[in-house]
Amino acid sequence: MTDALFIGGGAAGLCGALMLKRRAPQMSVIVLEKAPRVGKKLLATGNGTCNLSNIHADVSHYHGQDTSFASFALDTFSPEEARAFFGSIGVKTEVRQNGRVYPECASAAAVLDCLRLALDEAGVEVVCDTAVTEIAPKNGEWEVKTLDKDGKVKTLYTKNVILAAGGCASPKLGGCGDGYDLLAPLGYERTALTPSIVTLKTDTTFVKAVKGLRVNAAVSLSNGKQTRRDTGEVLFCDYGLSGPAVMQVSRLAGEWERKKQGDLLLSLDLCPDVSEAELFENLKIRRAELSDRLLEDFLTGLFQRRVGQTAMKAAKALPFTRKTSTLTDDELKTLAKTLKKWEFSVVGTTGFANAQVTAGGLKTDAFDPTTMESKRHRGLYAIGEVLDVDGDCGGFNLHFAWSSAFVCAAAIAKEAAG
Repeated sequence: MTDALFIGGGAAGLCGALMLKRRAPQMSVIVLEKAPRVGKKLLATGNGTCNLSNIHADVSHYHGQDTSFASFALDTFSPEEARAFFGSIGVKTEVRQNGRVYPECASAAAVLDCLRLALDEAGVEVVCDTAVTEIAPKNGEWEVKTLDKDGKVKTLYTKNVILAAGGCASPKLGGCGDGYDLLAPLGYERTALTPSIVTLKTDTTFVKAVKGLRVNAAVSLSNGKQTRRDTGEVLFCDYGLSGPAVMQVSRLAGEWERKKQGDLLLSLDLCPDVSEAELFENLKIRRAELSDRLLEDFLTGLFQRRVGQTAMKAAKALPFTRKTSTLTDDELKTLAKTLKKWEFSVVGTTGFANAQVTAGGLKTDAFDPTTMESKRHRGLYAIGEVLDVDGDCGGFNLHFAWSSAFVCAAAIAKEAAG
């Protein structure tokens, strides 16, 4: 018999187990992980630099059927408290652009190492290569059936079981639907699951010509009823568009892909600092100054050469063998419009395989937001991505993992103290 058993050795599970053991050292705490090692997905966050949190983490950056569910956890465990927690295990942090919090060492591996060291120092038992196949309440306790890598079945008993199994995103890093399946026999439902913070597939008429190139742009994604916007780096790919700004708005594409109602358009504003009218005037000046230059290089210097040429093609400013002086005002107006709103028809996402986060999850109306405990079964908790809570790109999802783990650990420790 153990006091608390965490299912999943990811961000939420590791952090929750450590927080609980620190609050209640007398409790026996176990983390079960089906993979050979814990924290595999954590190692990939921030492209290996680990974007731990965001100083702007509040409920406005989160999504789900009930967006208010995350409020208590976010208010209780703030970004400042997250930084203090990681400092306590040896990870010094710094705030970078857009409020993103990173370890000063810029190493996700170092963050995971510090978590593992702290867990060991606190006396938390971590068991890998062990999948949980079934959980069920029994005589006021929880019966947890497991299967190890050798096919050996084992049954554990615990007072508290904490589901921290994550979502379906990034299956190569351990993402799957195990958490939802474990609670389904107990009557817990999930919302529809869609990939989020994911690259987008678009019409490839123009993107293939500039694949591998990056631009800074204002990005808008619209289904005709909703529009999501962000500004930042965009990467052209042979299948569509990627980059932080595109992935930030991609949640809408996941929802659209599931329903496939109407058209989904993504537009790039390659000159976000000027209006269309100002850009038109600037292009007229450029036409006068570069009158002998061929059209193929009219935009070279404003943009990388291939990007400029492809934008000219999109604006139908052809043929390239013409001189710049031959551009009419109408052609410059069309070019200015294209540079301000270069539209791409979105055909879908690149799926959970390339997604960083799962949008959707266990319906939160079955859980108490102040404790993360089930309203139906005492001693059953759910934290992190397995719940129907997903955040924007920029450290928000990891911050919910920490904050939901914190309120869960606090509740279990308080209950144990009587």
